[in-house]
Formats: sequence, C-alpha cells, structure tokens
Amino acid sequence: MAASKGCLICQAPSVKYRFPCCRERYCSLPCYRVHASTGCHGREATQAPDSKRPRKDDAEEEEDLLSEVKLCALRGHAGVRDALQSDKFREVIKSLDGADDRRAALEMLLEKDAFFTKFVDQMMEAVDYFPPGTGPAA
Repeated sequence: MAASKGCLICQAPSVKYRFPCCRERYCSLPCYRVHASTGCHGREATQAPDSKRPRKDDAEEEEDLLSEVKLCALRGHAGVRDALQSDKFREVIKSLDGADDRRAALEMLLEKDAFFTKFVDQMMEAVDYFPPGTGPAA
C-alpha cells in the first residue's frame, strides 16, 4: 500500500478527507473552501467534451448506487459493525482508501487477508448482493 500524501492545498501531512470532484486529499474546511473556489482539474477532466470514457446515463448510475434502505442495512449489520470496531482493521481500510492503485490493493487484500474477505462477504450479505449465478442458498 502506498504511503499517504499530504493536503493538496496546504501540504499538511495529516489528511482526513478527499475532494469528491478529483479524489485528491485535503485536511480541513478552509482547504476545502479554497479548492471549491478555484478550478479543479478533476472537474475539468470530467467536463471535457472529448472524454475517453462515455458518460453513463442516469439510470445506469442509479443502478450502481446503494439505496438508503440498503445503506441502513449495511450500517446495522452486526458483522460489519463488529469488524469496524478494530483499530487495526480500520487502518487497513484507510490504507486501502489511500492506495495509489486501489484496485490492485483491493485484489491483494481479497487474496491475502481472510478477515478482509469475510468483511466483504458480510457487506455483500447486508445489502443482499449475490454475484450472478449464485444466490443466498448457493
């Protein structure tokens, strides 16, 4: 996993948040406001007409998001809540979020960390997601 980078705006070493437009890191509300008042390279890239990735229509985007009911089910799932009580496990989640290549980091965790794999299974169970060809009884 890659080391955490500092705040995009003030370069403070301690960062807690990510800008929704570009996913760069920031540390505080004043830094967020500075970023919001200036042009964002992430927003510019998504608004470019010659974007390489075709834009999904709204129906497809809605399909990828969890409903409020499923988010509540996820929040209330005992297995998910128990896993998140561990400081060590929360650090694993933070390092995954801070990885330069999140997909590779996720795949590595799924292959090598049985606790993380169980956590993902519990999250999928909480939102009633079963991969195609499988079901709750499979």
